[in-house]
Amino acid sequence: MATNDLLEAFRKTYQNLHLLPLITPEELANFKVEYGEVMVAELEQVIEDCSDTNNKIIFGGHRGCGKSTLLADFGSRISDRYFVVFFSIADMIDRSDINHINILFAVAVQMMDRAEKEKITIKDSIRNNFYEWFARKTRTNIEEFKKEGNLGINLLQWIKLALKTNSTVRDELKEEFKRKVSDLIDRINEIASVIQDATEQDILVIIDDLDKLDLPIIRTIYYDHVKVLMQPSFRIIYTVPIAAMREISLRRTLETETSNQVKFMHVSKFFKQGENRNPNAVPNQK
Repeated sequence: MATNDLLEAFRKTYQNLHLLPLITPEELANFKVEYGEVMVAELEQVIEDCSDTNNKIIFGGHRGCGKSTLLADFGSRISDRYFVVFFSIADMIDRSDINHINILFAVAVQMMDRAEKEKITIKDSIRNNFYEWFARKTRTNIEEFKKEGNLGINLLQWIKLALKTNSTVRDELKEEFKRKVSDLIDRINEIASVIQDATEQDILVIIDDLDKLDLPIIRTIYYDHVKVLMQPSFRIIYTVPIAAMREISLRRTLETETSNQVKFMHVSKFFKQGENRNPNAVPNQK
């Protein structure tokens, strides 16, 4: 086979194997392969066992092992019992600029966005109060959105775009809440309380793709500001890279702050440890 043919075959093979996570119900229904059932059961148990003072879970695993698909599927499975908000932080904020403040602000935006999409009945005065708060914090001229006749959806979509593309908005949020993060926590909890009252369901937020951040950013988020991330009053699953769990001080901090509610994605091994380089190694048939 010619060199160019080999190169093309390699590229095609790489493209075929470079798969994105299955996130939507349609993708899961069409392409899902059963796996991780033990992990799903463990997550379900820890979610059920959460208390008002201990309701944060850390979820880690090797990159590419199927965490995103498993978490999306898990959220879908328990959506009849919980108001589930699943989102990728990478879709909300530039990865190089993620911090504890804009993570929590993104949670607030996503909870309201989910409530709008599900047509959750929230009193207009309360809903508009929330939107006006979002507008003030992002320096948005709310009158322009009111004129559109669809205040909530327009504003939330604009905020999502601003968080993703506008570093000035992210900087302003950081400065706004740097010394009064309790105000942000209070508003997040208020939004959650309104949604819980309207749906009669507890809230579960699953934040995906935090595990794809560089370690210096992970250390800042999960070591320096972990106590802030634990303050919302509802259940949250935070993802972390497996490398973070190999740093003893960081791992102990996460275990302490979550009362040992740290879960790892199980990875199936084709070969026993140490045999993967043996040309005569016998794979695990199961």
